[in-house]
Amino acid sequence: MERSSRQQVHIEAAPATIWELVGDPNRHPDWWPDVIEVECADLREGCRYRGVIKGPIRTEEHELLLERLDDCNEVSIHCVGTGVTTRFLLTQAQGGTFVEGYFSIEPNSIGTTVIAAVAGRRIMRSWLEQSLANLRLAAEQQPAPS
Repeated sequence: MERSSRQQVHIEAAPATIWELVGDPNRHPDWWPDVIEVECADLREGCRYRGVIKGPIRTEEHELLLERLDDCNEVSIHCVGTGVTTRFLLTQAQGGTFVEGYFSIEPNSIGTTVIAAVAGRRIMRSWLEQSLANLRLAAEQQPAPS
């Protein structure tokens, strides 16, 4: 039982500027809602890293897998504990960047199965909306990369 949401946004910033934020998990606390801390020392496709996320009840530490890291184009991250997958696709367009976000949850425990059944799609949609709005704000305030 997968629940997902897909949304697109145009951001007035170069793909490289946005990539600095989405392509490096260590920058995720700068813009990603509820991401408090990240520790990713080995930034490469296939690496696993630690993330501290503010949950609905308490702050939790998660193991995350960087499934895809296609420089300045696509990043896909899977949370091993919750079954949540997030993906961002970047395309240069109209003097800025078109960003497509996709969040999904494929429950892997009784707790996430219940959450997904009751409110999975709504949670994914709301979280993705917040994420893209924060990404836009952070990217448009960043100086262009040199």
